[in-house]
Amino acid sequence: MDGVPTNGSRGRRMRVRAKRNSNRGFTIIEVMLALALFGVAVTTFTVAYLNIINAIAAIQVDQAYEQDMSMIRLDAFSSVLVEDLEEGGKVFTGSHGEAYWRVEYENTLVADLFRVSLLVEIFDKEKDEMKEVEEVHYLTRPTWSDPVERAELRAETRDRLLAKQSGLE
Repeated sequence: MDGVPTNGSRGRRMRVRAKRNSNRGFTIIEVMLALALFGVAVTTFTVAYLNIINAIAAIQVDQAYEQDMSMIRLDAFSSVLVEDLEEGGKVFTGSHGEAYWRVEYENTLVADLFRVSLLVEIFDKEKDEMKEVEEVHYLTRPTWSDPVERAELRAETRDRLLAKQSGLE
């Protein structure tokens, strides 16, 4: 029949080759899935890389400033006497030149606990001028307390706690 062998070995080989050729390669669904996974992976790695670069840049910008502020805090809060705090002080920082600080403090409702506002005048390198920074801290300093006020605050705190425990408040 038209010279094509059907029963011979050559005919079988042709049919086997035809079957093999149809099974080679990837289907369009497999290719699309692989491209989608590759796109997700590239996007994820790119976002992670950009986050790392931004974090490193933020750390480098703030590091010198934070070190200088830490040194100013250490100088201001290491004072034992309240009179020294009220006078303020001057600190030569490593990267921002001279900085001036002063402290405003007030009592809280808890004995020996003070609300301390640290006001710092420090050189801003970006704007090339002095800027004022305010930080609020809560410090326990028994040496700053007046013994009479401390006893009154402790008594008031004890009364409040007893009232809460008994259900009066």
